[in-house]
Parts: sequence; C-alpha cells; structure tokens
Amino acid sequence: MGWAGGYGPIARSAYATPAELGPKPWTPDYTHDDSGASLYPTDGFVNPYRSNPPLEWRTDDWDPGLRFWSLPFDPRLNEWLQDVDLSSPAVMAAREFASEHQKWIAPGSTAADIADALKERKWLLPEHTHWLAPRNKRPSSGKAGFDFIKMELSQLVDCMEDSRGRYFNEALAQADGVTEYFIHFLGIEYERKSWTIMLMRSGLTIGNIVYMHYKSQFKRVRPSVLCPGLVPPFGPPRHPAFPSGHSFLGNFIALLLLEIQQVHERYGLNMDTGGNAGQKPVWNQGQLISGPQQGPLLWLANRLGVNRERMGVHYPSDTAAGRQLAWGIWNEIFNNRSIAVPTLHRVLARARAEWT
Repeated sequence: MGWAGGYGPIARSAYATPAELGPKPWTPDYTHDDSGASLYPTDGFVNPYRSNPPLEWRTDDWDPGLRFWSLPFDPRLNEWLQDVDLSSPAVMAAREFASEHQKWIAPGSTAADIADALKERKWLLPEHTHWLAPRNKRPSSGKAGFDFIKMELSQLVDCMEDSRGRYFNEALAQADGVTEYFIHFLGIEYERKSWTIMLMRSGLTIGNIVYMHYKSQFKRVRPSVLCPGLVPPFGPPRHPAFPSGHSFLGNFIALLLLEIQQVHERYGLNMDTGGNAGQKPVWNQGQLISGPQQGPLLWLANRLGVNRERMGVHYPSDTAAGRQLAWGIWNEIFNNRSIAVPTLHRVLARARAEWT
C-alpha cells in the first residue's frame, strides 16, 4: 500500500502492479473453433511504428512510485532509497554500484545509439534489438522491426496455448518471489545461510538499478499492448518490457551464487551423471552457454525468464537481453574488476564462509 515519497495510498497486487491488474481467472482453453480460429482474439497485432512518433512507454504509464526512472539517472538514488532499509548491506552494495554509473550506463541520445553502445561491449547481441526501428523514425522505416515483433508475438501466442495453463501457479509465485525460488532450490534457510541470502538480496538491489535504468531508455511497450488477445492472467507491471527484470535477476543471482566454490561444484556448469563437479561460468565474448551444459542454477534462471513469456508479459528478446546484460555486468564486477562494489565482495566472502 502506497509509497513513502508522497505517492498516495495506491493499492498494488504485486510489485508495480495495480490492484486492478491482480490475478484474474481466465479459462485456459486455447483450442480453435471449426474454422481454425483461436478462441482468444490473437489474430491481429498492433504496429507500434504505424504512427510518428512510434508507440512507446510514456511517463504516465509508469507506476507512480517508479516515475522517477523517467528522469535522468540519479547516482545518489535519492528517490529509490525512500523505500529501502538503509542498514542493509544489499542496499549499500546498490549505492556503490550506482556511484560507478559511468562504467555501466551506455552513452547515447536514442535507444538505437544506446543499443549500439551495449552491443560494442557484448552486453547485448544484434538479435536482441531487431524490434527497434531505424533512427529516422518515419512510419515506413519500422517495417523490419514490426516483422520481428510479429514473429515474437506469434511465439507468445503459441506459448500461451501450449503451456500457460500448466505453469500459471509457478509463474504467479515467481512474480514477487525470485529469491524464494533460489532459496528453495538450494535447500537453505536464513538460520544457516543468512549471508548467502544477503548475497541474493544484493543481486536484487543491483539488478533493480540496472534493468530499471535500461527499461527507461528503451521504453518498449508490453506484448499485450500490441496483442490484446494475449490477456496476461496478472499484470503486466507498470514499467517497460525491455530488458526483462526477471531474466536479469535470475541470471545475475545465479552468477553471484556460482562465485561460491561449493555451490558451483554442486550446481554449476557441465555436470553429468558420472559425478564430476560442476564448473564456474566463464565469460566468452557474450557467447552464453545454454542447454544441458548450463547446469542447475542457470537452468532455474532461464526458467524464471521464460515463465514471464508464458504469461504474456515479456517478449523472447526481453528475456535474452536481460540474460546477456546480467552476464556483462557480472563479468565487469568479478572478472575485469572495472566496477567497484566493495560491499558486494564482503558479502560474498561471508557467504563463502557459510559453505566451507
């Protein structure tokens, strides 16, 4: 209920999600009628580039408690800090990370410029932004972008029909429960692994700063804006789609946990039935590991992101971009050491001690 900064008593059903957009019982019957048409109106898509300027996320579309993200980035996080526990090491880690903003905020005056800068760092790959129109912004210039969007919306319709009903309860619990799923998957609790849980919370706070900033730059509307027939069973949240926050958080938290030797030996890459120890991930110029080689924790990270697609609140490219960006930030903090977050390293050291 409400926010500390004077935003009023606005009831929410989940993070940045109005109470009116809470879970609703839509019957998961996605069969087709005799003519082959879907029982849901998924046969028509809105072209966001039909108008000039294109259809994009506006300031009023943000949750009132998050509208400060539409302003220039504040490295001191003055408004963000109004709703957090200032004594928490996770919050201090986020403040240190924000103070290093010149090392992780890509320059550019347009979304296309920012995308190009991120691609140079391998923090995005070209296929993540095929939905973006060229810089001239003429309605006709968005044809290639809309063709890609149509492909993604068709994938979401298939995903809705094939798996939404089966995954609904899980996806609903994950809406505000990313860390809870990692805790459950690892089989730990606060009494024995309090610093490991603080490490996850640090991933949440740093991740929130990163993905909210880039959401504010790309301003991508949610899939159900362009295909109302997707009818998400809850939400979508009142912040832009690209990149996916759940995908970023899942991957970033998994990568933080895999910095602990005992964790990556049990939940890391390239595990097999022969009993070989799992391996710690390695950044390879943005070429990510997927499939059976990814290991249990990164499997969970991927599942968190894909479940958002199943609910119709994210495009597949949102998920892929969130994953890529998380790996890039992790690489700069832990491998290149170009982004200084000393509190995060102290939390990690204490978390490692809990596993020895």
